[in-house]
Amino acid sequence: MLKGRKTDNFSMRVYLETIEGIVGQHGLKSVLNYAHLQKYIGNFPPLNDRTDIPLEDLQMLCRSLLELFGRRGIRNLQLRIGREIVKKSFEKYSWVTRLLLRLRFLSPEQSRLKHALILLIRVVKKRYPSEGGTSQPQLKLDEEEDCFLITFRDNWESEDVLSPSPVCHVTIGAIAALAEWATGHVYDVREIECRAMGYPVDVFRISRAYEKEVVKGSYDSSKDRLRPFLIRF
Repeated sequence: MLKGRKTDNFSMRVYLETIEGIVGQHGLKSVLNYAHLQKYIGNFPPLNDRTDIPLEDLQMLCRSLLELFGRRGIRNLQLRIGREIVKKSFEKYSWVTRLLLRLRFLSPEQSRLKHALILLIRVVKKRYPSEGGTSQPQLKLDEEEDCFLITFRDNWESEDVLSPSPVCHVTIGAIAALAEWATGHVYDVREIECRAMGYPVDVFRISRAYEKEVVKGSYDSSKDRLRPFLIRF
């Protein structure tokens, strides 16, 4: 249940700014009207870490995007949002950038990747606090021979959702972006178990072997893939 759970102003603002950057100001207004979230029209949350935003608002926003864009369109949009959250976090918190740059020069690549994933788990716990009531950890990181596994017990993306395929694309985008920033390489990140499909938890697999070097400007590629869907606005 998401009732009573909240997230930070920063995350919601990144969602709204990213959507506006793709569909435009009028497109965002249409989305917010459709989602019955008119309170955010021309009134973005401040860029701070206060947990003032009901997670139900975020879920209503994403469900409205699904109905407007379709499953394929929202996947690309959510991947971009996940990447933008990481990118803007680096812009806002310069100490994170300095830490990752230091790790890039001083640590082996697998160590950098592991520390980046540990950092991500810490940030997620802060921005999306658990409702509690269980002894199980909200998130945990496991190491396998060929991959890292992140288990997420109460991710809002899969809460009260039914789907034949994984739905936690914001989380995938954030993990992929952070791995790229920390190592300079692109890693395969996928959701191998999802609560929306009937699993008890969400599980994300991050390959230990990178696929390629990071391509400059890769953050903008999803905008081009979404162009066919924007004509609806």
